[in-house]
This record gives sequence, structure tokens and C-alpha cells, in this order.
Amino acid sequence: MSVKPIREHTGKSLLARWLGEYSKGKHSYANPGVLVSPEVLNKTGGQTWDMILDENPWLKTTKLVAKPDQLIKRRGKAGLIAVNKTFEEAKDWVMERMCKEQKIETVTGQLTHFLIEPLIVHKQEEEFYICMLSHRYYDELLFYHEGGVDVGDVDSKAEKMHLPTGEAMTEAAVITKLLSKVAAGKQANLASFIVSLFAFYRDLHFAYLEINPLVMLEDNTVVPLDMAAKIDETANFLCAQKWGPIDWPPPFGRDAFPEEALIRDMDGKTGASLKLTILNDRGRVWTMVAGGGASVVYADTVADYGWGHELAN
Repeated sequence: MSVKPIREHTGKSLLARWLGEYSKGKHSYANPGVLVSPEVLNKTGGQTWDMILDENPWLKTTKLVAKPDQLIKRRGKAGLIAVNKTFEEAKDWVMERMCKEQKIETVTGQLTHFLIEPLIVHKQEEEFYICMLSHRYYDELLFYHEGGVDVGDVDSKAEKMHLPTGEAMTEAAVITKLLSKVAAGKQANLASFIVSLFAFYRDLHFAYLEINPLVMLEDNTVVPLDMAAKIDETANFLCAQKWGPIDWPPPFGRDAFPEEALIRDMDGKTGASLKLTILNDRGRVWTMVAGGGASVVYADTVADYGWGHELAN
């Protein structure tokens, strides 16, 4: 299985497209926001701010949130989320950072893609945490009734539910196993959303889907505010039509080499695992093909002999 992370905008766009179908019209997610690329720096072609505004007129009529969309964790704590902005303020905030270097914890890289989306005004007690992840023979759901930036170690305090591969999920089981600490008036609608979300997750071959916070407003509308997701790329032959075009971004701080892109494309077309990661394109020690963890052993051995700084891949 070739599991690849996707942009937040990609995950939200897929959810906006398919949630209504998987919930039989009970739930919807209308606005996944707009992705802003470095093309806005070129006023003569590609994506422009005028084009963005023409295609998304809601940008002028609502308060906005802007943030990088490059597989960066803990953006809020890094000061990389702009909240309650007008369109012009959000645009200025993005342009101040577009293609500029940014150090996040120990990694330095360029900020090149930003997500701008509507601001959802809500209360702290309306925030939840949910995560779905796939194991070999079952799927696991984690739910915590106090989501948000300071959710902490959810693995130790979240309610958990294991669902064997192929087994159907029921709203009753979700309420019993995950929602015992949620207000009774919210349980039924939240359980319905989770069942629909899981159907979406399973049918589109996600391997990981985390929403924090997942907000349930006073009118029982459920909105994902922050999303991280990974997809099994080998399911492309099954899901290409439902997925549509997908951008597979490299990790923040490391631009993809053409050779890596070639191997990634090959990896997506086979059930085998094909990986190439360039650590140092000027390095003099290159390891040959290795599987079953041998590449890690090779890398450790090279480092043990004092050549870690020359390790190329």
C-alpha cells in the first residue's frame, strides 16, 4: 500500500463533493475554500487574484481564515493562521509570506500554497476531535469531546472504536462507544455525520483522516475546520473518477526532485512499495534498491562509518 498525504484543500474538496451522497442528503459541506498558489506572483498568466475573486465571490462578503496548506503541523502555534480577515487583509497576509522562507520548529522551507476559507464563528464547547486510521485487519476511530489547538495527547484520552475490515458501522455503536461525553441533544446528529464520514473515508480509500476541530454549531450543522489526510494511492484505478486530479505535495522544507516524482508515479501503479528520497543531491554515497527495512540498516551503517553527511538517498 502506497499511502500519501494530501493537501487540506484536497481533502475538504473531496468531502464537499461527496458528503451529501454518503449521508443521503442529510449532511453537506458547502465551502472548502480556495487554494492560492505561487502563480499569483505572475500578474500576466495563471492564477490571479482577480480570477480567484471572480470564481469565489463569497471572499468579498464574509470574514476569512488564511493558512499555509503544505502538510505543516501545529500551524496555529507557529503563528501561521490569520483569523477574522477581510479579503484584502487575507490577500496581503498571503502575499507577505508567499515564496518566503519560514522556519517551523527545526525545518526551514518556502511557503508556496495557502488555503483561504470562510471564518466559522463558534464556541469552544462546540469543538470536537475525530481521527480515522486504517490498520491491516481493522479501522480505528478516535473521538474526543474537547477538540481544538490544545487537545493534547488524544491517544491516551480519546474514546476508541475498532471496526473489522468490511464490517458496517451503525449510529447506535458510534453513540455507545464514542459519544458518551457529548450532550444528549447532539449525539444523534453527530453520530449520523460520523457514519457518513466513515463511509466516505472507506469508499475513497483514505488511510488516515484527522479533523481537529470538528465543530457542531447550535443548529446542529457539522463543519470540519482543520483537516489532515492520507490516501492509498494504489487505489487510483478504483477511485480516479471520484478523486479527480490530486496534487501530491512533498513534505514541507523539501522540494521534490524529478527523479522522486518518477518513482512516486511508479509507486502509485503497483501494490509494491517503491520509494526514493533524496537527502543530499551532492552526496557521494548512494544506496542500491533495498526492501523490508534494509534501506534503514544501510543508512545506519553508512552513518556509523562516519559518512552520514555524504548519504545521498
